[in-house]
Amino acid sequence: MALAMTTRHHLWLTRGSQEILKVDIPTALFCDSNATIDRAYNPKLNERSKHIDVAYHFTREQINKGNVSVMHVPSEEN
Repeated sequence: MALAMTTRHHLWLTRGSQEILKVDIPTALFCDSNATIDRAYNPKLNERSKHIDVAYHFTREQINKGNVSVMHVPSEEN
């Protein structure tokens, strides 16, 4: 859920910056949870992920569109 919120805020800021600066800004998000990154890239559903609301599939949609990429960062560096 935090990754979905971060994706929305980051895209909003990036689009605003692109309108002002007229340049493409690469969008990379960093996350310290491998499970969250796996869920963002792979749409597999299991018993533990049934509760995820449709709104939180937003990050996966943005990854598929090429608008963002999510990379792992160790917790110590996060």
